[in-house]
Amino acid sequence: MSTTLGKNIKTFRKNKGFTQEELADLLNITPQAVSKWESENGLPDVSMLIPLAKVLGVSTDSLLGYDSILENDEVTARIKDAVQSLKLSNDRAQKTIAVCELLSTETNLNPGNFEIIKDYVQETANLSMYEDPVLEGCFQDEPERIQKIYKDCIRKGAYLISHCSDRELVDKTHYALAWIYIHKKDFEKAKDHINVLPSLSTRSIRENLDMELVFFESGFDKMKDKMQDNAILLFYLVAAMLDTIAENYGWWGEKEEAYQICDWCQEVLKAYGSNRKYIDVDKYLRARRSLAFFKMVAAKRAGDDAYAEQLYATFAEEINAEDLTDEEKQKAMALLNSDIAYYGKYSE
Repeated sequence: MSTTLGKNIKTFRKNKGFTQEELADLLNITPQAVSKWESENGLPDVSMLIPLAKVLGVSTDSLLGYDSILENDEVTARIKDAVQSLKLSNDRAQKTIAVCELLSTETNLNPGNFEIIKDYVQETANLSMYEDPVLEGCFQDEPERIQKIYKDCIRKGAYLISHCSDRELVDKTHYALAWIYIHKKDFEKAKDHINVLPSLSTRSIRENLDMELVFFESGFDKMKDKMQDNAILLFYLVAAMLDTIAENYGWWGEKEEAYQICDWCQEVLKAYGSNRKYIDVDKYLRARRSLAFFKMVAAKRAGDDAYAEQLYATFAEEINAEDLTDEEKQKAMALLNSDIAYYGKYSE
């Protein structure tokens, strides 16, 4: 236990951003005592375990290593490969439920593998979209099968949130659980998860200050690398926001307003994509095809089949004219064709 405990104290302390001196102050002990714990030259008294766990924001089980952190990279890789194999199926809804059931089993066998639990919750969020009667309405004849997955996934997601020290995994799990509750129409529980997520409204985001820290610590040349990294993170956020806006206007908005909004989203995305250093090309292609598709949806909803076909041709021309490899151009068209085939909007 001593080896695990000392390493865990150090790991959880760093995750909280505490120095040894700061942790010592919070526990009313000496920094030398913390140093001894972490270097395996001594153990905290049993009476210190609960206060120590509370200060570090973890359970005593996590602190002692019982539910650990024993994520096995080989196990994780094996499970992810198995998931990818299942995703080769063409039926989106069926492959999603197959993935969820696989991950349900794997998380039973590997209860401390938080990466796989996070994947399970995210895949169940996708499943909830397919099951939602307002959207896809799949699995209506299998309510017990779906509810079993929801119950299992929500329980394991709550366990991750309570025990995992990786804030990114916790945030992603909150995000996915919020989607599950939205599709289940349990809006109060959805809000509970949404309200603990980081928000842009404060503008006090870590990445902005982190860039300035690099500048003052190492100068502008080093800061440029950090700015490029953060610009790509910003691109992910912008692309996701534009996708959400265009999707909802495409499916639910009035025709002219939907056209206008989708055009605006496309222009913003293309402007961002004009500097390839600041984007992820794969995400860019996926976002470009989504925005084009949602405008085509608006056209089909308005009964304007000819305009929908014109939009398809225009997208093909624009993609062909962009500074992309042949493989990337083919991928963009394949993604759009996949959406069209799945939703059956343009096959008449």
